[in-house]
Amino acid sequence: MSTGRFHHVALGDVGSTNDEVRSRLDLADQGGLVVTAERQLQGRGRRGREWTSPAGNLYSSFCFCPTVPLARFAELSFISALGVAEAATEVLGGRADVRCKWPNDVLADGAKLSGILLETARTPAGRDAVIMGIGVNVASAPTDTPYPAFALSALAPETTVQRVLAMLSMRLTLWTETWERQGFAAVRRAWLGMADGLGKPVIARLADSELHGLFEGLDDDGALLLRQDDDTLRRITAGDVFRPPTR
Repeated sequence: MSTGRFHHVALGDVGSTNDEVRSRLDLADQGGLVVTAERQLQGRGRRGREWTSPAGNLYSSFCFCPTVPLARFAELSFISALGVAEAATEVLGGRADVRCKWPNDVLADGAKLSGILLETARTPAGRDAVIMGIGVNVASAPTDTPYPAFALSALAPETTVQRVLAMLSMRLTLWTETWERQGFAAVRRAWLGMADGLGKPVIARLADSELHGLFEGLDDDGALLLRQDDDTLRRITAGDVFRPPTR
């Protein structure tokens, strides 16, 4: 199985794959690294949220040392989501509508398919590294969440974790190398081509407020552009974005 630019380390039960990568950062100095696990016992998502990790799903953390400044590493959240979305689209073969939801979620028919968590680290050689923790619901999806969740097996029961990993690794290899050579613009265009709710009303929940408006696109650095009712254009750099409920 090819994993592109990433050397593969396969494990059984772990605390979290991101933590396992941190204990192997010397391999990041030698090139790309991906650690996978059969289960995570202490999986985590954005803002410290717990990520349920039963066997049968993909739990992976990709790590490499980008050739771009540390300040641009946040752009990799869009690459991670794009890689998952393109891999899922290939697996599902058009049987579901796969979309990227800002900032780094992936939806299939409106339900959450994956979890993505980016962290940074320093390698033993003193280089800046990024850790892209990516979980994909392959065999099962959680049922105790405040939002609908989706597993690939619902529409593609023949799918295996190994196949999803191979596809995801190749897509991440393609997009990380494109990003390093050409910058964020190509990634931005591709992400917008799969964006959920583009041009439609959305609700942005920030730390201390809630904003309503039209999702107009992404700024050059990945900030969400929200056209508010008074026609002002607001940049959203952090928060959760939702489509308003249909009536």
